[in-house]
Amino acid sequence: MRSGASDPADIKIPDRLNMAEWFLDRRLEEGLGDKTAIYYHGSGPGDPAREVSYAQLVAESCKVTNLLRELGLGIEDRVLILLPDTPAFAACYFGVLRAGCVAVPANTWLKAKDYAYYLEYARPKAVIVDAEIWPAVDEARKTEGRHTKHYIVHDRSYAATPEGTVDIARACAKLPSVAETEPTYRDDVSTWLSSSGSTGNPKCVVHMHHDFVWNTIAYAQRTLKLGPDDLTLSAPKLFFGYALASNMLFPFSVGGSCVLLPHRVKPAEYYELLERYGATQFVTVPTTISKMVAAAESKGAAEGRDLSKLHSLISAGEALPPRVYRAWRDRFEAEIYDGIGSAEMFHVYITNRPGDVKEGSLGKLVEGYDYELIGDDGQPVAQGEIGTLVIRGGSAGLCYWRMRDKSRETFHGDAVVGGDKFMVDADGYFWYCGRGDDMLKCSGVYVSPVEVENALIGHPAVREAGVVGVRDADGLEKTMAFVELGPGHAGSEALAAEIIAHCRELIAAFKAPRKIEFVTDLPRTETGKIRRAALRELARGGA
Repeated sequence: MRSGASDPADIKIPDRLNMAEWFLDRRLEEGLGDKTAIYYHGSGPGDPAREVSYAQLVAESCKVTNLLRELGLGIEDRVLILLPDTPAFAACYFGVLRAGCVAVPANTWLKAKDYAYYLEYARPKAVIVDAEIWPAVDEARKTEGRHTKHYIVHDRSYAATPEGTVDIARACAKLPSVAETEPTYRDDVSTWLSSSGSTGNPKCVVHMHHDFVWNTIAYAQRTLKLGPDDLTLSAPKLFFGYALASNMLFPFSVGGSCVLLPHRVKPAEYYELLERYGATQFVTVPTTISKMVAAAESKGAAEGRDLSKLHSLISAGEALPPRVYRAWRDRFEAEIYDGIGSAEMFHVYITNRPGDVKEGSLGKLVEGYDYELIGDDGQPVAQGEIGTLVIRGGSAGLCYWRMRDKSRETFHGDAVVGGDKFMVDADGYFWYCGRGDDMLKCSGVYVSPVEVENALIGHPAVREAGVVGVRDADGLEKTMAFVELGPGHAGSEALAAEIIAHCRELIAAFKAPRKIEFVTDLPRTETGKIRRAALRELARGGA
């Protein structure tokens, strides 16, 4: 295994560890009780904007702990959290951990059948759910509710909750604002993180208290160098592990602050929000950056906005196209630190960083992590060749819950064997090539769909692109591209030929798309990744 510059043993994690104490209670010990931890934007008249101090957040989390214990929950009991980005999410998350229970945050944009899956798969003893999401959960529990004893509802307008549920606001109002923290160990389970796969049901990765603290030190504190003056704002929501850390755990760990937005936000609207709150770091994904740039160019969305406090964007989820990076950097001073992480490894382990950004790359290994690139034969590949990433570090999860075979394929102690293909250049920068099952083999050579997409996006008419393989009449795999055009451009055979010719000037001819299909919107997952399985279906229909 090849390593980052520092020894992982340099990160010391205490044997007794509860994340509620490490991320929250220590801030009170440091005299930061009165400092604002959360700036809440609110969703309307019944859910107003407000500020929550560290002392208030600790108190509210203690009330949640007391409520769970009053309901009979204890150490290792699982609690499904279905809340939008509100102060209640933070209070409930830390309240669950303080009680020694296991938090299972899940997507709040799902359907009843998806919640039925979670009720059976996670077998939570309690569910904490927002009133707006309750109808779907109520429907789900009628078929898969036998394991769950309590449904705890949070109504942001403070209306009465449905009969048979626990009204969290009214129940907590009667409970003490102090609670004994369960003296968990670093190796006790704290949180299950859902994978962001584009097909099928989620896999939940089982993580310990240790994992979150380890990566926070290695990535947030040492690599990004977050400090108490930082204020983060996020496009992804807290139920994604990426945002849970970047827009809550990371700023809290250094006495910083975060902005919580409970609703979906249009890309153009982020400029006003970043200015209003004076955010120093914006947590986002490449798709959002691209749409923000387009809104600034075509609608003047950034005109007159003061973003002087914004020093950086954190980007993950998919590779950031060089054109999008340049378009942002040419217009704004804030740097973009593109990186990659996973639910399996909790968070980012390869990234660009302050003072060290290489356009188009994912940067270098976060110090403390080790890696290896292996070929299809399981042997290490030569420098400069494409291989499957094996990543090792102290934030690796234990397993996928109730998936023995898949767990043994993926988790090997602190090492995680993923499905991502990379190339590492002579200077140690990582270049993302795609998922293993997305890679194409044209003329007997691996072709990265990301490389072809970047070539496509380099054409001025192309806003977004997705590339998949399709078999020609001889049964040979060729590249096919689905393209979203920018404003002022219309699809035509002539434009398709022009775009293909443009690609042939940038990449080898055998890699260039043989066919282009113009689409209004590319199919994407909720994390912004292109759903290549959906594109392959379209390609088969149009081949």
